[in-house]
Amino acid sequence: MLRKKRNGNFNKKVISQVTQLVNEMANKKKGSFFIITKSDISNKYERLYPDLFSKRKISIFRKETQTLLLALLELDGAIVVDNSGIIIDYGVKVKKTKILLGHGTRHSAARGISSVPNVMSIISSEEDGKVRIFRSGEMVAEINPKSGKSKMFFERIGELFSKPELQVATAGGVASILLKISPWIAGIVFTGSWIVTKYGIVSLQDFLKTGHLVVKKQTKQIKKKINKKKKKTKKK
Repeated sequence: MLRKKRNGNFNKKVISQVTQLVNEMANKKKGSFFIITKSDISNKYERLYPDLFSKRKISIFRKETQTLLLALLELDGAIVVDNSGIIIDYGVKVKKTKILLGHGTRHSAARGISSVPNVMSIISSEEDGKVRIFRSGEMVAEINPKSGKSKMFFERIGELFSKPELQVATAGGVASILLKISPWIAGIVFTGSWIVTKYGIVSLQDFLKTGHLVVKKQTKQIKKKINKKKKKTKKK
């Protein structure tokens, strides 16, 4: 049984490896569903197939496991892994769902289970072939599988979404990423392209390429943008 952990990062290597596997499924226009958890969530799902992994420690990083994982991903349900990359379960039906407009049951399940503390989910869609990452009950990333052509790309994804301070808020139906850095501004990803920090607006694209949070604008300009947004909200 997993111990509950309230603090600490998600394992960036696990996120990177899982995203890479899901991306491979997306390139084939096949649906897949991974759940990464730092807690025991066995009461949040039901098993659809016989238990194969509870008495074994099989890691997603083992080369010989890759073929097995790709086969398991084609089954109904999700694969559950812990924060060290050990497979906990497979083919599970998530009990906690949250509708994502315009998408099906896999997306609803991925969104729902990600609202559980210490849990995130990563899926591929057979409908549009995209990879989506969920945290705190919201979709925080949508990735074109054609973008993931290098190991470095997936390492950047792991780095970004492993942060323990990453939280999610929704405004106007658009999921935003919050990186709590200062009391007056956390951080927001605008339509998946920008991260706002107290140091400036950062290009997500630059981050994925270089690994560095490249400041694009000054903090004063960010404050103006935030104030304008607040005024528009009040008028509504």
